[in-house]
Amino acid sequence: MDEKMRISNAEMKVMNQIWKAEEMVTVPEVLEILKKEGEEWTYPTVATFLRRLTAKEILGVTKKGNKLCYFPLVSKEQYEKKEAEGFVESKFGGSLKNFLVAFRGSDKIGKNDMKDLRAWLDELDD
Repeated sequence: MDEKMRISNAEMKVMNQIWKAEEMVTVPEVLEILKKEGEEWTYPTVATFLRRLTAKEILGVTKKGNKLCYFPLVSKEQYEKKEAEGFVESKFGGSLKNFLVAFRGSDKIGKNDMKDLRAWLDELDD
């Protein structure tokens, strides 16, 4: 994964709320949402995270009146795909097979998951 796109756990908490919002948000709005989630962050902390996410080009920002409004430039699905690809690349040499072999025989993949995986692989063949 592009190092520029890597985000911290705290930044991910912010992004998850922005992705859920589905509309532009301001610092006070993000702060309020996070407060409801049990986070006791301050205005400057949230503003810093939003600035970092903007610098990483994960968020965009526009000014409406005297307020800065933030919006996602990257969807949650796009981010998760890049993150997964980066993980498989860095830990398993880019081999999906090696990644899946790591789970073979463990209880981490249940029968239903295996069934879904087989169906997905069959779809790829079509």
